This record gives sequence, C-alpha cells and structure tokens, in this order.
Amino acid sequence: MFNKLRTLFAVVVIIICGAAQADMVTIASADNEGVNQSVEQNLAIAKLGEALNENMYEIQQGTSRMEFRVDSPIGGVWASFEDFDGRFLMLNSDNHQSLASIDINAGSLDTDGGLIAMMLKGERFFDVENYPSMRFVGNSFEWYSDRRAVLKGHMTIKNVTRQVAFYVELVNAQAENALSDRITVKATTTIKRSEFGIDTLLPAVSDNVNLFMSIDALKKNAS
Repeated sequence: MFNKLRTLFAVVVIIICGAAQADMVTIASADNEGVNQSVEQNLAIAKLGEALNENMYEIQQGTSRMEFRVDSPIGGVWASFEDFDGRFLMLNSDNHQSLASIDINAGSLDTDGGLIAMMLKGERFFDVENYPSMRFVGNSFEWYSDRRAVLKGHMTIKNVTRQVAFYVELVNAQAENALSDRITVKATTTIKRSEFGIDTLLPAVSDNVNLFMSIDALKKNAS
C-alpha cells in the first residue's frame, strides 16, 4: 500500500518539478512568473487531493461479512469478526490499480459456541487482551479477468506480519464501470496459523485457516 502511495505522489512530484524546471528561464526574467508557478502547483496538489477523495471507497460493516473456518476433530469450526472497518482506493479503472486496508477488532470474534469463542480469544490463541487488533494492508491488486483478481498484501496478527494473497471476485459492479458508487467483492485465502504464533493443539486442530470476506464498499462521496 505504502509503495503505491509513494509511487503516486512521486508521479505528482515529477510533474510539478518538471513544470518548475521548464519555467526556470521565464522565472529568471520575470519575478511574477514565480507567483504563477506557485498557483499552478497549488492547483495540481488540490486536483490530486480531489482525485484521491473521489475514488476512495469505505467498507460498510453492516452489510459486509468476515469469517474464518478451521478443521478440528469435532468438525469445521466457524467464527466471525463483528467489528472491522477499512477502505480502498481505486487509482485507475483501466489498469485496476488500488490500495486497500482493513482493521479488525480481534475482541469482536464470535462463534455459535460461547466456550469456543472464549478459547479462541484466550492467551493460547488470539490473546485479544494483549493483541486487540489485526490488520491487512493490500499493496498489489492484479486482475486476471474482468471480475477476478489476486490481492497481495500483508496480514498482521499478534504483532506478527506475513505476506498473504486473497483471491478476489467482483460480484455486483459492471466490469466496464469499476468506479461505480457501490462495489461488492468476495475474497478468500488460506493462512497457516503457526506462522502467526498460534500453534496450540497442533496437529489435532488444523494449521490451515480459511478466511472468507464479503465486502460491501460505498464510494466515500456517495455515503
């Protein structure tokens, strides 16, 4: 995410600096051109801020879902997170470039069984008292069809960060209109919990954890 932001702002800086260099001779001969240059730079920065704001999408928690499943001797254990927020930025609809970040309240974990929820929140698993939040930051959004992509980024759980890749499917926006006011995507991935320091009950309880997200996002200006 941060690399793409740096790239975006680097482009703007290059444009601005290039304009500045092109005007050096004129500025040397007329002081008032410096005022014009300053105005042009301010306009360029203002346009950048407007573009970022217009293309920002915010996750709608009430209509989004975030769940995971792990196999155990008693069958598949399902759990969900009820409190999370996030946003993503569509920079270019033709190239499908975007940035994404999701923050998750680990303490909002919920399951159908209260005892299982308490165990998962406990010290031997998510340890939500000491690690109350988790985060995913996407830094590479690569589309391989009109509606499917691989979103690569970094997941942080219990202060351990690992690279993960989500398979993403666009489910309700027209392919030719990636910047519609509302976008819904489904995303799935599998992580190994031991890589995040959660190795309790291995191998009886599977090391593989399947993550599922159904994300409903609304363009910021439309909310």
